[in-house]
Amino acid sequence: MKVIETKAVVLSSLKYGDTSLIVRCYTEQEGLKSFIAKGVFAKKKRNTSLYFPLNELEISYTPKVSEQHLVYLKSAQTVYYYESLHFHPIKSAIIFFLAEILNLVLKEEASNRELYLYIDNSLKEFDQKKDDFADFHLIFLIQLSHFLGFYPNLEEDGMLFDLENGFFTNTNSSINMLKADETVLFKKLLELNFTEESKNVFNQAQRSLLLDILVKYYQVHTNNFKKPNSLQVLHQLFN
Repeated sequence: MKVIETKAVVLSSLKYGDTSLIVRCYTEQEGLKSFIAKGVFAKKKRNTSLYFPLNELEISYTPKVSEQHLVYLKSAQTVYYYESLHFHPIKSAIIFFLAEILNLVLKEEASNRELYLYIDNSLKEFDQKKDDFADFHLIFLIQLSHFLGFYPNLEEDGMLFDLENGFFTNTNSSINMLKADETVLFKKLLELNFTEESKNVFNQAQRSLLLDILVKYYQVHTNNFKKPNSLQVLHQLFN
């Protein structure tokens, strides 16, 4: 059987037995995949940092012959060494949060290279930005909704945003409506891009409110979505 080699972003890892990990990844070639990484905790080759959330790896593996078989990684090595993502306390908290979100919303399906490149490029930009990065996770999540199929419909305008149907309106069209002041903030978020030159736009209170709005928006549009455990940590961090 042929060996598959692909880049992969680590979404989560769980200890398996005494020395191994079950690693869930979003791969460039094959979409969402889970693997067993053997010997990660073995004394001679302890390398748990390889599987930090959202680390980008080059992996190789042999596809499983049946659904009953677990796939073992043949090799894994870091593709890109982040300068700050796993060391800066605020960036690190954001990374854990986004990894948890991606773990909840990415499903077992064929690969989407555009989505992979969006995640990859966004993380590298975030890593390189020395300051004015506090709005990154908000911009990342709203842009991610493009790939997940529920980016807001911008064809109609209105003073209220309907979270359930994803459009702006002037009437109370569902039970999941943003208020007028919340809609103003949400519209401002839709105008933003995260670049080397971009500045923080929101204050702490606005950032916290928008974070709750986005989590609610994802909750409405994603099956079996539960509030991320790291959400509270992020709120505390920005307060």
